[in-house]
Amino acid sequence: MMRIKLSDVNNTSGRRYEFAFDIPAGKFDFPTNNYRIDGMIKVGGIAENTGAGYHLQGSVKCRRHFVCDRCLEEVTENQVHNFDEIYAKKSIENQKDVNIFSGDFIDITDLIHDIVIVGQPIINLCRPDCKGLCPKCGTNLNKHRCSCDNTVIDPRLMVLKKLLEKD
Repeated sequence: MMRIKLSDVNNTSGRRYEFAFDIPAGKFDFPTNNYRIDGMIKVGGIAENTGAGYHLQGSVKCRRHFVCDRCLEEVTENQVHNFDEIYAKKSIENQKDVNIFSGDFIDITDLIHDIVIVGQPIINLCRPDCKGLCPKCGTNLNKHRCSCDNTVIDPRLMVLKKLLEKD
């Protein structure tokens, strides 16, 4: 559980409190089967008392394992996701997206869970320019070249090609 004690925030000079949490990724239930987050999730940031509420800024660092959708290689990447949230005990006038809380703590566990999930790409790629596999022989084109003829003919012109082959 990642909870920021408000008395710590209120008692710091300048009303800015630095926080840091390390939590095993296994403590979260990430609903996916095309990647996994493992190791430690590291959260760090600053909580600031604004008078009307609390402003939290920080980052989440995690490690993601997945199989590339194009070349089928296993990949491990380090990710950093930033957050900037406002918390208040009651709704603040003229301000959207305020997180309401009660008590003497702000629990950011659900926030961190959601940030990691939302930060995942829709397509898993080892790199943006991944060439994938040859559709004929299956060679990983990022590592090797193959000698397959990969000429693609527009299917609308196949009829003309057949006419030319008859002569």
